[in-house]
Amino acid sequence: MPFNDFSVSELPIPQEEKCDFEFECALLSLGERPVVLCIGSDRVTGDCLGPMVGQMLVEKNANAFVYGTLARPVTALNLHEAVKHIQDTHSDKKVLAIDSSVGRFCDIGKIRIAFGSIAPGSADGKKLPKVGDVSITATVTDPKKTPLSAVRLGTVYALANRIASRIIKCLQ
Repeated sequence: MPFNDFSVSELPIPQEEKCDFEFECALLSLGERPVVLCIGSDRVTGDCLGPMVGQMLVEKNANAFVYGTLARPVTALNLHEAVKHIQDTHSDKKVLAIDSSVGRFCDIGKIRIAFGSIAPGSADGKKLPKVGDVSITATVTDPKKTPLSAVRLGTVYALANRIASRIIKCLQ
């Protein structure tokens, strides 16, 4: 049986210049000190991208209001409550939503940024509110090959680090 694994260095990396420009444009559209809503569970490796990014942003004192860290994740169980709190507390701010995604094997490692909201939990058929004025997702697995619970932590960490570093760079 062949060894069917990959390392982070084998993950497809988007063209840095194009990606940095897209990140800058999208993040600048959020205005000063945006809300960053990092969605996911710290109990499922493939789903911890959001809380990991949130943790990195807090630890590096990012110039943003950050919700969703490893210590206090925003999950399907408390997303409605978090959204209401953000609307009540930061009604004048735009929201950057971050979440992991599933996709094809060839898309693992791709980071996407888009103007508009994301629908957390949609891959699992969950009916959660769409969130974000700008969204960042990263494909962490092909569920036909590897379930979210078995995604390598190194893969998620590398993606989270790339995302957090770009956000911090753009918010300075």
